[in-house]
Amino acid sequence: MIKSKHFSKSNIIFTVLMVLALVTLVNPTAKSFFIRGLMSVGFFQPDPEGYLRHHKVIATLPDYRYRDTSGHIIALSDLKHKVVFVNYWATWCPPCLAEMPSINKLHEKFKNNPKIIFIMVDVDNDPAKATAFLRKHNYNLPVYTTLNQLPDTLLDGTIPTTLVFDKTGVLKYNHSGASDYSSDSFKTFLNKEANKNF
Repeated sequence: MIKSKHFSKSNIIFTVLMVLALVTLVNPTAKSFFIRGLMSVGFFQPDPEGYLRHHKVIATLPDYRYRDTSGHIIALSDLKHKVVFVNYWATWCPPCLAEMPSINKLHEKFKNNPKIIFIMVDVDNDPAKATAFLRKHNYNLPVYTTLNQLPDTLLDGTIPTTLVFDKTGVLKYNHSGASDYSSDSFKTFLNKEANKNF
């Protein structure tokens, strides 16, 4: 006589969670949604004040250059008197995809502020692909490619990596990994830096 198997509620929930975990591990979009969900409940919050307490200050903007999609070249060293938000990302990177909506919200808030500039660096140096990705998701972010390599002290190869330089060229924030940049605390931080007089 064959005994019929009964699935308990806990077995079904466990199976569903395991399937979701596997999908999240192998699917970049699913993984980015999972990270974004964690952001919405308070994880991955940027901490610029904590960064300054625990890291050495870099005195000047490095002389690194970027090209935008129209071919215009800008150098970090020429951007003194502006707060510079630099983000290194890629279209295939789940943590990059997870934080992109928050960066877009941050950019929307400050895009008309002449004291703040956003540089979204596509690490694949494929501006057409990066621009198509941003357009598909209705992100209004400026795409740049890099013309020279940052030192490991600023970019250790991990993406996403975000750097914020103040109006004197001092590195005020450096973070590898996803963060919710649309948080009120980060907006306050950028506002404070933009309104400083030097």
